[in-house]
Amino acid sequence: MNALRADHRKGTFFLVWGFLLWLAATVIFHFLGDWMIEAGNWLKIVISFVAAVPLIYGCTLPVYAALHIPPAERLHCAACIALPGMLLDIFSLPFHRTVFPTLADNSIPLLAAWLLWAYSLILASGLIFKK
Repeated sequence: MNALRADHRKGTFFLVWGFLLWLAATVIFHFLGDWMIEAGNWLKIVISFVAAVPLIYGCTLPVYAALHIPPAERLHCAACIALPGMLLDIFSLPFHRTVFPTLADNSIPLLAAWLLWAYSLILASGLIFKK
């Protein structure tokens, strides 16, 4: 019974962590979106995509280690991190003019691609096992 409660607490923690990461990314893109992703400016786009790798792994792998998450449970935790943002972005992207006012309409597909990239990295972090 205690193991079940501990698993539930871990799942809840990672769902909340995922929500907080989504909120932080949304606020950053709300205010700095045009600085980070601009259609036609491939240097900004490449830098944003490349910068996402250490950023995402810095927000996931150390947390797994700090909470002593065994490798077999990391994919579940990664899914819990990604899920809130994936669900909330269903609403943020259609209302992009309000949520991301600094981004031009032609930059929204690039933002959507960046979000898919970030969620893929989060899920991939659950597959990285430290030996």
